Amino acid sequence: MNTSDTSSPYSSSNRGSQEIIYTTGSDDIDSGHSGQRHGIFEADYFVEAERTYNSSSWVYRLPVDQEEVMRQDRQHYVMLSALPGLYRGPVEEILQKEGQKRRLLDIGCGTGIWLQEMAELFPDVDCVGIDITPLQHDAQFRNCTFMQVHAPSGLRFLGEKSFDVIHIRGMLHSTDEYAEILSMAYPLLRPHGILLVHEAQMQLHCAWEGFDIHELSPCHTQMSIHLRAAHQHRGIDTTLFSRMEELLRNVGFQGDTIDTYYHYRQGCHDDPASEQGQNEAASTIAFLYATRLIMLEAGVIDEDQFDQLIVGVSEEVYGRSSGTAGPLGAQGVLTPWGYWWAIKAE
Repeated sequence: MNTSDTSSPYSSSNRGSQEIIYTTGSDDIDSGHSGQRHGIFEADYFVEAERTYNSSSWVYRLPVDQEEVMRQDRQHYVMLSALPGLYRGPVEEILQKEGQKRRLLDIGCGTGIWLQEMAELFPDVDCVGIDITPLQHDAQFRNCTFMQVHAPSGLRFLGEKSFDVIHIRGMLHSTDEYAEILSMAYPLLRPHGILLVHEAQMQLHCAWEGFDIHELSPCHTQMSIHLRAAHQHRGIDTTLFSRMEELLRNVGFQGDTIDTYYHYRQGCHDDPASEQGQNEAASTIAFLYATRLIMLEAGVIDEDQFDQLIVGVSEEVYGRSSGTAGPLGAQGVLTPWGYWWAIKAE
């Protein structure tokens, strides 16, 4: 199987009991102004294990249902507390410069929650969000526009030097064309515009000396290994996180214009009973449930194994690990997140 092929290898004839919901056209781009959506981009939908999926891309295999909207919104607020805030770098300075109308683009905007909060914060800025799936909330702000676009191919319609800020978050493990997306985003930036990139490594690390990561959080560690293998099976380069600055330089950014901020999420919050601890645990579990089909289709795990592991992960992230390091062992497990911002020269 050619894992670089983004079309789905699962035709309607071999989906078994999976229900096909509807199929529509095949345009590269479809716009929805102020949250109104007119048609769906090449969207073949099916249901598996009571979750709805968009099979227009075999690489991107996360659900496209209300449960996924809730998951992405929860993750957004977890990230706000970790970053902290909506962005890093001189975004406010760039968007409040006098002169031409300022514009912002969010590539892979998901539910659109980050974009709408930016639209509220900067009411005089045109805010545009694009995504392969129509998960967006109804926009509450007139300066907010959603378009259904497959990146990178659809980016060519947006026009060179047309945005002051471009934002990419959580796409590193959702596409096998990440480098191409960065390459096509660069010409969209105006001179002195800024690219914001926020991604997770999707690999667990041990922070406690004298312990192996399997002793801290055995089920979460094993699930992470399966998910990494499933991403690789789909043709996703899992090494890109550690090479992000190289990628940014390759597309045209100068080294002295690139800044980086790293932050880390624990497998279990310091206070698992707190509201933040509960939200972070729920976010982790919801994410792994959302990636279930990715792992099953790759053959790295079967349904029974997934069901057993997810129970163990739930115990670990809520502070009840069965690992030899004790019930709070998952507090010693870290997932790195990187935030890069790069300013385009003249």
